[in-house]
Amino acid sequence: MRVDSRRRSFARVAAACACILAPLAACDGKPAAPAAAKPATVTSPVKETELATITLTPDAEKRLAIVTVAVENKPVARTRNVGGEITAPSGTALAITAPTAGVLQSPDRPPTAGANVTKGQLLFRLMPLPAAERDSPVIAQQAIDTSTARREAAARKAQRAEQLLKDGAGSRRQLEEAQAELTVAEADVKAARDRRSLEIRGGVSESGIRIEAPQSGVVQAVHAGAGQTVAAAAPLLDLVQMASLWVRVPIYAGESRDIDPDAPARVLGLSDPPDADGALAQPIPPPPSANATTSAVDLYYSMANPATGGQRFRPGERVAVRLARRDSTTGLAVPKAALLHDAYGGTWVYVVREPQVYARYRVVVTDIVGSLAILSAGPPVNARVVTDGAAELFGVEFGVGK
Repeated sequence: MRVDSRRRSFARVAAACACILAPLAACDGKPAAPAAAKPATVTSPVKETELATITLTPDAEKRLAIVTVAVENKPVARTRNVGGEITAPSGTALAITAPTAGVLQSPDRPPTAGANVTKGQLLFRLMPLPAAERDSPVIAQQAIDTSTARREAAARKAQRAEQLLKDGAGSRRQLEEAQAELTVAEADVKAARDRRSLEIRGGVSESGIRIEAPQSGVVQAVHAGAGQTVAAAAPLLDLVQMASLWVRVPIYAGESRDIDPDAPARVLGLSDPPDADGALAQPIPPPPSANATTSAVDLYYSMANPATGGQRFRPGERVAVRLARRDSTTGLAVPKAALLHDAYGGTWVYVVREPQVYARYRVVVTDIVGSLAILSAGPPVNARVVTDGAAELFGVEFGVGK
């Protein structure tokens, strides 16, 4: 009896389950919807932590002369690379003009654009035209008196500028401008006296008026030639002093406060590598110049440009300028000799996993400071990276080395 009751209970349960599952299977007669396809499928994924490792024998490691350096966490002064323009210092670009109307005669070696000249070097001889009423002795003497007064005023101005610079109340730029004005005033006095001496001799001169260079420099442009008749004050040539130059650096006004105005800058030619040292340029008090169109303000730096070995920079040349920022940062530092670049622009280093075992590790470089590369992502501190021999390991991994 017990077996029959158990059988009947099991039959009732089975019938109830069939009644419940039958409607679900039918579901209005529609087949079940297939699972949605994945939007992307990655086949054979390789994690960067599972990249191939290189194991060298002790003899191979010695033959490759592998050198490793530990990763360090260093404080680094931040820099900013911007564009700049080389300019001639104020007052050092002079326009040489004719003291009076006449015919030009060139010396044995006439000046040409780009030629270096020294102070007092003969540039032209000027044969004056016949004296006219404007060149009377009275007017000539007046010109001498006027130019002499200007020279004396320029001399006093130069003395004041020199004293102010010594007292710390002036700038070198003001002194250079005052000295340039004094040089021009002395040249005007000499020209006026030469013109007066010609008047005394009746305007006849076999040698003519000597037009000499008032300062040493480079001829930038020549505006007149031998045999040409020129009027009084006509431009003859442009002379620029290039022993020292200025660098004008336009900075976006919103970032100008981030730049340290008292720190020196480094000036690089456009063909120099980004990590080159460049020429040292010292900050100078900037003239108040800005550009409203580009929202930029100008910073000025002064640098030496000696003629030894050929002057490196020229006025008007575009350059790259590395400026120091006010803030500093701390980051992972490795020698830049450890960096390697793949065909896709990725940057890598080789890290020592264990003796004679090396693995490639991706890094992100944020700055280059001297011989160090500053990383925002890279191996942990104290990990050892390969410097000498890194390129050989790269070739071994990709099958182009031995």
